[in-house]
Amino acid sequence: MPRLPSGVWKHFTPVIKDGRETVMCNYCSKTYTKNATKMQMHLDKCKEYSVFSQQSPGPDGSSSASIPVPSFSFLPSATPGGQFLIDSVDQRSQAYADECLARAVYATSSPLTLTDNIYWKRFFNVLRPAYCPPTREALSTHLLDYEYDRVQSQVHEAIGKADCVTIICSDWSNTKDTGTIIYIVATPAPLFYKCTKTKKQTHSCTFIAQELKEIINEVGPQKVFAVVTDDAPEMMAAWAEVEEAFPHISVIGCTACGTQKFFDEIVAQPSMKVMCRRAEQVVRYVTEHKLLAETFRCWQTTKTRSHSSANGTTLALPAGSDWTSVVNMFNSLLEGQNSLQEMTASPTLDVEASIRATIQDAAFWKGLSSSRNLLYLIGNYIDYMKRDDTVLSGVVDMFSQLRYHIGASLPGSVLHSNEQKAVMISLDRCHEFCVKPIHAAAYMLDPKHVGQQTLSGEQINSAYYVISNLSHHLNLDEGKVLGSFARFSAKQGLWKGAGIWSSCQHVSASTWWKGLCSSEPLSPVASAILQIPPTTGMCESLQSRFCNTKAQGSLSADSVHKLVTVQTNLKLLEPGECEYAPLESEEDRKVSFQSETE
Repeated sequence: MPRLPSGVWKHFTPVIKDGRETVMCNYCSKTYTKNATKMQMHLDKCKEYSVFSQQSPGPDGSSSASIPVPSFSFLPSATPGGQFLIDSVDQRSQAYADECLARAVYATSSPLTLTDNIYWKRFFNVLRPAYCPPTREALSTHLLDYEYDRVQSQVHEAIGKADCVTIICSDWSNTKDTGTIIYIVATPAPLFYKCTKTKKQTHSCTFIAQELKEIINEVGPQKVFAVVTDDAPEMMAAWAEVEEAFPHISVIGCTACGTQKFFDEIVAQPSMKVMCRRAEQVVRYVTEHKLLAETFRCWQTTKTRSHSSANGTTLALPAGSDWTSVVNMFNSLLEGQNSLQEMTASPTLDVEASIRATIQDAAFWKGLSSSRNLLYLIGNYIDYMKRDDTVLSGVVDMFSQLRYHIGASLPGSVLHSNEQKAVMISLDRCHEFCVKPIHAAAYMLDPKHVGQQTLSGEQINSAYYVISNLSHHLNLDEGKVLGSFARFSAKQGLWKGAGIWSSCQHVSASTWWKGLCSSEPLSPVASAILQIPPTTGMCESLQSRFCNTKAQGSLSADSVHKLVTVQTNLKLLEPGECEYAPLESEEDRKVSFQSETE
């Protein structure tokens, strides 16, 4: 009579290792040769099996519960008696896999319909046949709620650990008179805190001031040192109320917004509007006549081929409110100037008389070039202020350079003398909006700017006041703080050597004060001021994210808010590659089943 197969085989899975058939324990994933005696000896000592069998014993003393068994469809069925390998996933493993998959979908801004796609379904089936991925409904409801709560908990924890935070807020409205105000807390890393939907009639300075004060109290007034807003009139009107409630907090305007407004006011000058209108007329005329457009493209392609570049083969119309819109139109005309002039001189091409006169007008091209240079100059400063590495201390120096270059460029521009005066007045308004005493203090405390004479006496005095005010807020001795500031400015004491000054070129100013100058009384004040961001740039990216998320359709406003919160903050709270949260009591199973057998 043939010998019956041992019951121990059901606790092992056949695998191929180094070209040989072996078996792997379903509980601890250790591999052994196909020997029932050795397998039973291992099972008697296996701690994981012991725990599992105690949790759910079967009639014969073995576990009857479903366990996560690796499934390799490319392996032959090698179990005794020709039994087929059946994959299964227990409830806890399914829930954990759903959580990880949902987090990956949110973090990568993937569509919530991803798991409904047939190709993704096939992929999951190959990877783990027993695993059933969550539906779109699950991804947009309870899984999203769970991840939102988890991320919000991490956000509040990060804010709680920060010693200095800044509240950033910006708003935008749609055609239905519905506004959205975005609030970000910079630690200094920007974390999306919340957004508020408002109607036009409730979108007042009093409402915004109340919202800001509530957030400051939630975060902790003692650690909030600044509030940064856009240039909306309601935002600016709320400044005084916030500063009155919290005297130590500086409320400032977004430098990028202020500079963009200055750009718009230059474009709105009558002479510049005429230049823009004439340029747009030429572009529209050429692009709307197929023969002219095709001729221009062919001639430009021939001209640019020798430069190995495809630039300049088309004319660009202004699109959008970004500063590059107008500048790109001017650039496209200047790059195609020769081709356009040759086209108007060609007897085979019919060009309207007014358009021909504009293209052949040397004054037009001179004015176009000077206008392009002037607007491009300001646009570069806008982009500079929108960069992630822009610091508060750089605003003073930026405006100093901007004023110098604007003054040098205006005489050669198309603007008349009275328009040039209007531009300088506009620049003064922009400076008043963008540069506050806190900016002067940051400039004076940044080691990269020590010894440079850019500030006026009034700005220096205002900077002293900010430093003194914050020293009181932090319960520091004002005399010791100002004495430390004097030694820093004179490069005495700790700052006597050259090495400490060269180090500031390799780290941020706030890190420099925290890491190398922490023994100085001025350090807490300096590091706090130098962590303040100068713009609301993060809010702009969030606005586009809100619009893109709404495009997924059928999501409620609450779900959109949660999804954007998770998407944004996951990128900022993303763990390192070696960090992840394993399943409880599965410390020995941190890698895939297949990796463990290699």
